[in-house]
Amino acid sequence: MKDLASELAQVKTVAIAGHIRPDGDCVGSCLATYNYITAWFPQTEADVYLEPIPNIFKFLSHADRIHHTCESDRTYDLCIVQDCGDAARLGAAVKYFNTAKKTICIDHHVSNDSFADENYVFPEKSSTSELIFELIEEEKITKEIAECIYVGIVHDTGVFQYSSTSARTMNIAGILMEKGISYTKI
Repeated sequence: MKDLASELAQVKTVAIAGHIRPDGDCVGSCLATYNYITAWFPQTEADVYLEPIPNIFKFLSHADRIHHTCESDRTYDLCIVQDCGDAARLGAAVKYFNTAKKTICIDHHVSNDSFADENYVFPEKSSTSELIFELIEEEKITKEIAECIYVGIVHDTGVFQYSSTSARTMNIAGILMEKGISYTKI
């Protein structure tokens, strides 16, 4: 996979899902992808499916649009699963993964079993949010997308103190800060 834009070029419907009991990286990466699609691919209908998220993440742009139940029997053109090592950890959203015409997994866990049609898995990266940053054209990262990515990176690096934090991770954080995010608040 080269970038998200090429994957979304001919897609009309997208489901985005993450692991059960979503943490900061899961919520941040999923909402960054959702915000990217809604901002730059208005012809594409996107839905995010996550279990209820912790209140501390509800300030993120479009957090109020997350579906917490999977009652619809829709079939999507594409299902993008993020921060999830296997289909069983998708919870109820696995039904959208199983019926999608194409599936993509974006993840940084060494335990990932490459279960999607296309897998973008790099265990040496700090977070799935860092991978999302790499898959989006930098000039198309809005303040709202930057906040989501920054939240994910901060949570999975222990505020830049875990060994998975690299010089690249710190450079990305700097670029995100330049987008005008309130990094001290985050």
